[in-house]
Amino acid sequence: MLKRTIVIICYFMSIALIFLVVSGCSSSMKMVNCKETLAEFYVDPVIAKKNVPTGHDIKVYPNGKAVLLLLEQDCERCILKQILPVHPMRMSHLWIELDGPAEIGPPLYGTAESLPTSYWYSLPHQMDSTLAHLAFSLAGIDTQHVSSIIYSGREGGRQKGVVVENSNGVKYGWTEESQIWPAPKLVTGRRWFFREYGENMGTRSRGLVTCRAAFLGEGKIELKADADSSIGVLGFGTELQGNSNVVDINCDVYINVQSKYQ
Repeated sequence: MLKRTIVIICYFMSIALIFLVVSGCSSSMKMVNCKETLAEFYVDPVIAKKNVPTGHDIKVYPNGKAVLLLLEQDCERCILKQILPVHPMRMSHLWIELDGPAEIGPPLYGTAESLPTSYWYSLPHQMDSTLAHLAFSLAGIDTQHVSSIIYSGREGGRQKGVVVENSNGVKYGWTEESQIWPAPKLVTGRRWFFREYGENMGTRSRGLVTCRAAFLGEGKIELKADADSSIGVLGFGTELQGNSNVVDINCDVYINVQSKYQ
C-alpha cells in the first residue's frame, strides 16, 4: 500500500512539473475518436445575458431566442500538452452562444466543407477523470470534477446519459432520439469559446477547437436537471427540449489563459 501511494504521489508530481514547465499559460489537447451528442436549446436571451459577463454580446436568432449548447463527449483518449494521455476521457460542456464575426475557414483534409465559425461563452468544463481535472487546473483552466458521466451507448438512434455532479447526487440527464442517415456528412467545425473566472473574475481564457466531424444523424433531445445542478441554476428551467446531432469527432483544442488585467 505504501509503495502504491508513493507511486501515485510521484506520478501527480510529475504531471505538475510538466504543466509548470511547458508553455505556462497556453495549453493544447488532441481529442481522439470521440462520440459526441451535440444539443441546442432555444432559451430566453435576457436570462442568457445574466449568465455572461459584460463585454460579451449574446447572439439572438430571428425567433428572438438565444442558444444554450450541450456537448457530451466520450473519447477513446485525449492527449494533453502533446505529452499526457488520458483514456478514456468523458466530458460535458455547457456553452451560451455569442455574437462574433462572420467567418468560414478552410476545410480540413478529408472533409467536404467548413461550417461557419461560431462563438461561445463557456461554463466550467466538466470531467469525471481526476487526472484530467488536476492537469487542466494546473494549467489554469476552469474545470469541474464531477462524480460520473454515464452514457447508455448508442442503440440505433437512441441514447441516454446522465452527469452526476457531486456526492450529494445532484445531476442532469438527457434522452435523445435521432434518425441515423444512410451516409455521414463530413465537415470541418470551428468554435471559439471564452470564460472569465476566479476571484472578481480576474482570470480569463480563450480557446479554439477545430474538428474533423462526421455528422451521423439528427433528432430531438429532452433534458431534465435538478434545480441546483449546473443547468438548473442558469435560470432556463429544469426541463428543456431541443435539437440534437449524433457526431463522431477528432479535434485539436488550443486554450490561452491570462490575467484579465494583463
